[in-house]
Amino acid sequence: MLSGWMSERWFRTFRPRLDESTAFDALIARREARIGVTLGLLWGDDPTPHAAQLESQLNADLEGDPGAYALWVPPGGELPDAEPGLSSLRLAAGRGFGGLEPAQRRELRLPVTLALAKVDVEGAYVSVTGPLAAEWTTLSEGIDGAYHLDARALRRMPEERAELDIVLTRIRDLAAALNVEEIAPAEVHDYWLVSRLPLDEPRGATVFGASPQFDPVDGAVVRRELRRQLRRADEQREAARAAGEEVEMTVVLIGAPLAHIGEEIVTAALRGMSPTAYGGTDLIALVADGSVRQVLQPRSLSWETQR
Repeated sequence: MLSGWMSERWFRTFRPRLDESTAFDALIARREARIGVTLGLLWGDDPTPHAAQLESQLNADLEGDPGAYALWVPPGGELPDAEPGLSSLRLAAGRGFGGLEPAQRRELRLPVTLALAKVDVEGAYVSVTGPLAAEWTTLSEGIDGAYHLDARALRRMPEERAELDIVLTRIRDLAAALNVEEIAPAEVHDYWLVSRLPLDEPRGATVFGASPQFDPVDGAVVRRELRRQLRRADEQREAARAAGEEVEMTVVLIGAPLAHIGEEIVTAALRGMSPTAYGGTDLIALVADGSVRQVLQPRSLSWETQR
């Protein structure tokens, strides 16, 4: 994904070199030049629960397909470890992969149940916990009575407003049928994401996500992990220099389990650090939600100065 993003951004051809030994976690090639990449996950080295089992099944389903795909688990998302949940997610992801072109993304509609309760005949509002909290005013428009919506089971909001309006309408329709002290299930959809990687390597499916307990917007955790990866980048750069390995650029690529990449706080965390912490790194980028975002812009580009 980083290679594809760099190619599109700088109108040059960058390709991963997975077959070369290096002091870095990975290498990207631009003609004869090499770019050293330090790879890190915002949640550390802990494996995602049940991801390996799902990956194995998805790869079996993709046998003969030359593409490289990813399933992006949103923050708090739990991967099932038993039936029928495992097969349901497996089938949904497989359908999502179908027909994707390189670098394309697609949302999956996964059934999810929220809880809606009418707590009073007085008032005209809906209190909300979970990702829909920001929509409480829309839910409350013209409502008769006071309600509480527990939307914590919803992990990722749809990107299109029209899709979100469908969710809100279903909840409002259910509210109109409730009596006081009555609780009812609101059957809606969660919107997870799948994508096809820009290059068909590594072939098969990758399940990308953290433990459901990990909070990607916990500032203290993000700053600590970002510092750790920057230190690793310094160590790898020194090891490469000692081994006589020449690179024209160094990159730190951080993976984060975000519902939407616009929710990231890595950029803010970097701004709060001393420049000496990242002075030796040319580019810092974030990968999340099927997208790549630049966090630190290179001060100069070697291919520009070579003109």
